[in-house]
Amino acid sequence: MSAKIHGSHVAHTAADLLLSAAPAFATGRGDLTPVLGDIGCGNGRPTRTLLDRFPHLRVLAIDASAAMLAEARSHLTTTRPHANRPLFLQGDFHRLPIADRTLDAATAIFCLYHSVQPAHAIAEIARTLKPAGIALLITKSADSYRELDQLLARSGLDPGATRRPSLYASASGADLPALAAASMNVIKVRHDLHAFRFRDADHLADYLTTVPKYQLGHLDGAALAAALKRQYGDGPTTTTSTITYVLAQRRPS
Repeated sequence: MSAKIHGSHVAHTAADLLLSAAPAFATGRGDLTPVLGDIGCGNGRPTRTLLDRFPHLRVLAIDASAAMLAEARSHLTTTRPHANRPLFLQGDFHRLPIADRTLDAATAIFCLYHSVQPAHAIAEIARTLKPAGIALLITKSADSYRELDQLLARSGLDPGATRRPSLYASASGADLPALAAASMNVIKVRHDLHAFRFRDADHLADYLTTVPKYQLGHLDGAALAAALKRQYGDGPTTTTSTITYVLAQRRPS
């Protein structure tokens, strides 16, 4: 995120899209408290934005990873010590620990591409929605950060970087609308171009060493930065990603 130079704030855009489909989320609905499931909540940062924007909602923060849930709990406890907090649930998005027709809305932000069966995961999200409930699914384009793939392949630091499948291939922005349409009625699709500029080789190396797609051998961040400086100098590097938002609604039973 420290490299981002262009593109809307993803969690804020998510909240705006949810509100466009469910205006009652802004104030609640009398005695009824709408329930939102944040599927694949990760470190809890998008969850925090949703809680801030919709303080009247009951939020379920769900992730398969106990470590991620612990990080989300710590983040939300630290940043919102006196505010409403979600109920944290550990669960696989192929078998969500939620009864049928429980959720008024669900979000799945940057998680569906971790599934080899994303259509199954989306159908499972649809199962948990109340009739006419809303789902917001967010992913990245398959060619995200291709400039970095090309740089590493060209440099010889990772010759196979451009030949390996995209991390986002199973549920990319091009495919997600059709995947969602198999289980729900798609209301809206939005594509946003995001751009990132790494200020120097050290900044870029810090990021590249976190990407599981790359095979950098024994190189740690410092060694990778030194190799990049030798080949390309210490100037900035720019790359792009297209973020896709799919807003969908459960079909009437």
